[in-house]
Amino acid sequence: DIIDMEVFNQIVELDDGDSSFVSGMVTDYLAQVDSTFKKMDKAMETRDLKEISQLGHFLKGSSAALGVKQVSLTCEKIQNTAKGTPTEKNLEEVTSLLRCVKEEYGAAKIRLLEYCPT
Repeated sequence: DIIDMEVFNQIVELDDGDSSFVSGMVTDYLAQVDSTFKKMDKAMETRDLKEISQLGHFLKGSSAALGVKQVSLTCEKIQNTAKGTPTEKNLEEVTSLLRCVKEEYGAAKIRLLEYCPT
């Protein structure tokens, strides 16, 4: 499953029952991902793999904290693939991984909004 419900339910348990805490976390996460994807796209335009790696690391952590495990795993791949000197091979692989993580995020966003409409 795209969402690790064990992790997500731990966050739900922290809520006071009115779901404002969880809704706030989801809203912040969705905005953060959209902003990070824009930065990643810009970094790809300039072939800045170091920036892509750092952004992948950042998004990996925030996704894992909310239980968005598939996005977190793919961001880890982006982080590791984007390390080092840019070559055509790793640029192509990072491009493919970015396409993949955006699709995974789209599915995760639907699920998150089902649990707590913002």
